[in-house]
Amino acid sequence: MPAGGSKAKRPPGPPKKSAARQRAAQAISVTDALAEAAWAEADAALAQALADFDEAETALTKAARADAIERLGQALARVGRKRGLTRVGALGETAAFDARQHELNAAVAQAPKAVLIQARGVMRGGELLEKARVVPVEAKKKRP
Repeated sequence: MPAGGSKAKRPPGPPKKSAARQRAAQAISVTDALAEAAWAEADAALAQALADFDEAETALTKAARADAIERLGQALARVGRKRGLTRVGALGETAAFDARQHELNAAVAQAPKAVLIQARGVMRGGELLEKARVVPVEAKKKRP
């Protein structure tokens, strides 16, 4: 036996993890579980939106169609929230045109000064994923 005593041999197998590594592994697994739950909730809301879309397409009355479209909008908003998306702008709002934030829905000879928002933009955090869709606001003509 070597001088100074001997250490007991570990049985064969994977190396023992330190306490810090074990806590980190647990944190990762909790994060993974939360992410998976968020995806599952988003998937459920998306499935509902797809069914609501079908109801809107096959609705026999204007009232039934309006109801299905409203539920479709709510389901899509829920999907967006679960995935961290936010809407930018307000429908019908007039804004100064900004090519970085707006996409024109109409062909124009030159960029307009003001636009009307027809479809809101979509962001995640600070990243713009979809520009707001806009049309030019007609400038008021001066009367002589």
